[in-house]
Amino acid sequence: MLERREITRETLSPLLRLKVRPDQDHLVAPNAMTIAQAAYEQPGAYVWGLWTGDAAVGLVAMIHPLEYRHLEPGDDPEGAYIWRLMIAAEHQGKGLGGAAIGECLAQARAWGLPRLATSVVDSSDSNIGFYERLGFRRTGAIVDGEIVLSREV
Repeated sequence: MLERREITRETLSPLLRLKVRPDQDHLVAPNAMTIAQAAYEQPGAYVWGLWTGDAAVGLVAMIHPLEYRHLEPGDDPEGAYIWRLMIAAEHQGKGLGGAAIGECLAQARAWGLPRLATSVVDSSDSNIGFYERLGFRRTGAIVDGEIVLSREV
């Protein structure tokens, strides 16, 4: 069962060692970059490790739009935003990405927000199909060259 946990001194190293497949490197930033950037995106940026039991399997970062000071044109001011989602290569294909989206939906509900949004790299091998299978729809917006998707919580 997937669990979202706060990042601590003890859990940092296993999360930093996680990698996607080499052919996916252009689709998501390394975990070290996400964790470092979150320190400077505050307030409003939240990062959690994803775990199954004692095994680190991924990372998710979200932005609370009502706390975040840097919304751009095209951003949904009432939608929780999945800023980064990565599942390590050896853990892909096990339903963990869908479970992670479930965690994001739960967090958006806890924040009292009506929508959950994300964006994907505009490329022929993007993960847009993954999100569409989970109920996300294209909004028509493009932010920083990425296709924006959203769904109701």
